[in-house]
Amino acid sequence: MTDTTTDSNVYLSVRTDRLFKTVFANPDDTRLMNAVLSEALEEPVEVLEFFPTELAVRNKKERVKVLDVLLQTKDGNFLNVEVNTSFDLATRVRNLAYFTSFYSQKVQRGEEYDTKSDFIHIDFDFNKNESEGKKKIYRLLDEETLTPYVDHFKMITINIENVKKEWYDKNIQGDKENIHLVMLGASEEELVELSKKDELVKEFDQKMYILNSDGTFIRTVSEEEDKERLTNTRISLAKEEAAEEATNNRNIEIAKAMLGKSDMSYISEVTGLPIAEIEKLKEENRK
Repeated sequence: MTDTTTDSNVYLSVRTDRLFKTVFANPDDTRLMNAVLSEALEEPVEVLEFFPTELAVRNKKERVKVLDVLLQTKDGNFLNVEVNTSFDLATRVRNLAYFTSFYSQKVQRGEEYDTKSDFIHIDFDFNKNESEGKKKIYRLLDEETLTPYVDHFKMITINIENVKKEWYDKNIQGDKENIHLVMLGASEEELVELSKKDELVKEFDQKMYILNSDGTFIRTVSEEEDKERLTNTRISLAKEEAAEEATNNRNIEIAKAMLGKSDMSYISEVTGLPIAEIEKLKEENRK
């Protein structure tokens, strides 16, 4: 039975990777995904297929962080798109690694390479950084001529907070332009108001309410984050322990080299080793 108890202090947003995929990666109803990606790409697109991300990543932890889709434009062009919702400076290398892996797998079409379809990585950036603007496009370019290495490979960042800020600053709440991007960064209260202006936003708000009312879902996400923090902490402690051991071993080697050349108090001062340990090394050196 689903536990519908909810913690009033917890409101999961689509900044959470698992929630984003739960809401948007629905092959039976792609309307929300179509609306958001159409605004991000500034042209009407439709989802044709959700790719199994297991092919493009190496473990379960990575699998929940990406969403791979095949889109078609109004003109009939195909777009291979990877979406990520956790963009910041620290994750650029990770995102590029995902995208290049995705590109290498999808660009091969039988005995040929696909030179017709576009390959696009979209990062929905939720950090408040006005200097980033609303949208940035990155390509592989020649430094001198700025010509692209390949035409069909690019990465796009959409700063959701800046899109939202401009939307409200211009007092265009009655306008629907970019309303589906705005809803991604909306608070629980803001979603209620936005849902009065657009039916898709209303559906999105209902899905968010249902998921946030599902105690089991919330605990699952929270437990995963907790396990990740525990793992990161253990790795950090292991690294510190290894570094400490390496330093200690180095100090022992220095102390051995100084034996017979300096007094024990000076060796202790230089290496940080206790005099008792240095005496032990001296005894071992005599054997």
